[in-house]
Amino acid sequence: MGTHRGLFLVASAAAFLITGCTAIPQQHAVKEVHICDTEDCNSTIHKYTAGQLLTGFQKLLKANEDKQVKICESDPKTHACKSVGICQFVLGGLIPGSGCAEHIVFSETAIGNQTGKISLKANMPLTFLWTPVSCETTTVILSVHTPDEIYMDFKPRYCNWMMVGNMSATFNFAVESLDLGRGQIGGYWSHAVTGSGNGRGSGYAVLSFPKTMPDGDNWLVERPELPVPRSKLSGTQVEKESAPLARSVTEVRSN
Repeated sequence: MGTHRGLFLVASAAAFLITGCTAIPQQHAVKEVHICDTEDCNSTIHKYTAGQLLTGFQKLLKANEDKQVKICESDPKTHACKSVGICQFVLGGLIPGSGCAEHIVFSETAIGNQTGKISLKANMPLTFLWTPVSCETTTVILSVHTPDEIYMDFKPRYCNWMMVGNMSATFNFAVESLDLGRGQIGGYWSHAVTGSGNGRGSGYAVLSFPKTMPDGDNWLVERPELPVPRSKLSGTQVEKESAPLARSVTEVRSN
């Protein structure tokens, strides 16, 4: 099984490197990203910059680390759930069936090294014919290129069904709406598995986060809470941070 797993991961990594610098296929379906803020949910005028939107996503993801984020089939008009989870047709060898996902657990949220990106981890459990599919935790990159081009790209991950089905699974999500007050992200998804089981599906879905933006707050205008690495501080900032320690050392010596 280790050999099969290694081959799948190598092939998946190569595909990720080739496609990682381009927008996901679902992006063409997004004509405009709708933002719900503390004032309204219907404005189509860009009130926020790409940087402010990145901050809003970061705060929502950080507040919901290690919590189950439900995913359901929906539509861009109502954003109401039409199902429990999202499903696609999968042919497992000679066995046809539905492959489904009901939630995602995000963790390790961090501002990426590249401008306009957030890096995080995700665990997205799957099922096939109502039985669990074991999948590895993977890396996710959320990119905010412009206020109208926002998407999540999941790095391909290894999955196994009942110890015999070795597969590589991919998932991406083009954001069409963001509602921090309700804790919802709507958009167009695409999921695929290749290997012992093969299948692909797409549609519109809503991600529902259990922890929402508190009343009276506006995460879109606040700065990220993530600490700045010391290596990225300017010389003046380092001197300011070091000053209290230097004074303490001087006081101890004088005593």
